[in-house]
Amino acid sequence: MFTKSKNTKKVQTMISEQIQDVKDCLVSFESFIRAACTPETVFETLDSLAAGVGEKEAIADRSLRAMIDSLGAGSYLPSTREDLISIATKCDSVANKCEGAANMLVFQRFSIPVEYEDKLIDIVSITHNQFDILEKSIEMLFSKFDELTKDHHILDDIRHLESDVDKIEQNLYRHIFQLDLGLAEKNQLAKFVENVCDISDTIENIADKIQIMLITRKA
Repeated sequence: MFTKSKNTKKVQTMISEQIQDVKDCLVSFESFIRAACTPETVFETLDSLAAGVGEKEAIADRSLRAMIDSLGAGSYLPSTREDLISIATKCDSVANKCEGAANMLVFQRFSIPVEYEDKLIDIVSITHNQFDILEKSIEMLFSKFDELTKDHHILDDIRHLESDVDKIEQNLYRHIFQLDLGLAEKNQLAKFVENVCDISDTIENIADKIQIMLITRKA
């Protein structure tokens, strides 16, 4: 799929850097969630951690723009450039969703019920694992494209983890509306859970995009 030109190698490096910046944002968000699920954490600390997530998201944005600019120098077909841009922008949306979920909690200043703390931590931990696998699959597009075309079970691993998140999400929804809270508070908490879980959905969508890319280029 990819030629081995010097310019193409530069593009690969910039894509790897952009993916790493998104991953850094996800790691920052995981720290934010763990703090939010610790009763002793004060809102001033969460404000600071949310700002950190926002800073990481801004770095990921800059990396995305630089990567897109670099594609003009690579020896790629237009369709390949389009696919790489699509994958990169979808990865960037992972960082965007991390920032959005963190901001929702600190701006609306609500607390996570104790009985949901462990489940939310499980969700972000699984999501982190998903992104690690996604990062590896993107690396394989450059280093082991033919192998990935023949055997893309690594993408199924991402989907299996997303299914695990779905199960936790459904259980949380079921119990949220059994809480002794007002309807507005229940909806607020349910929306927050949805936003956190949407990060996992986005990673699964990227895996789907990669599989479509593989199928359309299969010899």
